[in-house]
Amino acid sequence: MKKFLAISVSASALIMAGCSNNASATVHVDAQNHNGRDGAHHFDQDGDASLMGSDMSITGRIGGDLSVIGSDLDVAADIGGDMSLVGSDISFGGSIGGEANIAGSDVDWSGNAVGDIDIAGSDVNWSGTTEGSLSIAGSDVMIDGRIGEDLDIAGSDIEVSRDSEVSGNLSMAGSDLELFGSVGGNASLAGSSVILEGPVDGRLIAVAHSRRGWSWSSGNTHQRVRINAAIGEGSAVCARRVVIGPEMVITGQLAVFAEEAPVFEAGASQSGVTFEAIDGRDCNDLLEPFDR
Repeated sequence: MKKFLAISVSASALIMAGCSNNASATVHVDAQNHNGRDGAHHFDQDGDASLMGSDMSITGRIGGDLSVIGSDLDVAADIGGDMSLVGSDISFGGSIGGEANIAGSDVDWSGNAVGDIDIAGSDVNWSGTTEGSLSIAGSDVMIDGRIGEDLDIAGSDIEVSRDSEVSGNLSMAGSDLELFGSVGGNASLAGSSVILEGPVDGRLIAVAHSRRGWSWSSGNTHQRVRINAAIGEGSAVCARRVVIGPEMVITGQLAVFAEEAPVFEAGASQSGVTFEAIDGRDCNDLLEPFDR
């Protein structure tokens, strides 16, 4: 992921330096099976395609890999191999037989992929599917799709919608984290506010605590973890405040480390919940025995 981000930064600098007009420069295509005019490119070829320009739309079929550097990119092609997109506003609604690397500002994904996907952007909306893993580094991130393996997200405001499915493990790090979808594996959540409304089949590890003393919001949601869904065995949370909702079901026990005893909402069961005051200790140290 770090290597991908470094490449993305360099490529983005190239865009700003060399793609300031509306011209589109074709780098490599199969000329007999490509129709490109005024930034609109339609393909029907078996080989690879590479494009560099400004505003571009790409449709059709590319049997090999697709590589594009530009500004506003709209891709709705069927790609047999891997795909690499670097630009500003990027939209993808096609299919990929391999893996995908995307770096942009606003990224909107509604397509399908067989392999792993790496996305770096500011606002990222992901509503497609992949049989592999998905990694996202961004600011505002919205997930509303199906991930066949693991999902890793680093951002600010992150939401995984109710209809989302993560078959593998989930890792989220940011500010305001909201998990409404289902997770087939383990879930690791670290933020200033964590809301869990979707089931986690495996172990849940959640952190919303800082020694810097982040101020609570008017609704007391900062440095708070709220759990209102089924979670697996060996789960543990560390936060200034922990709230247990009526829909929480525990397999085994839930270890709670907090500044005060957890709050149980009306109808919530206290069975299986243990509490231990943080008392100035570090959350990482407290959760280490569980996060294995």
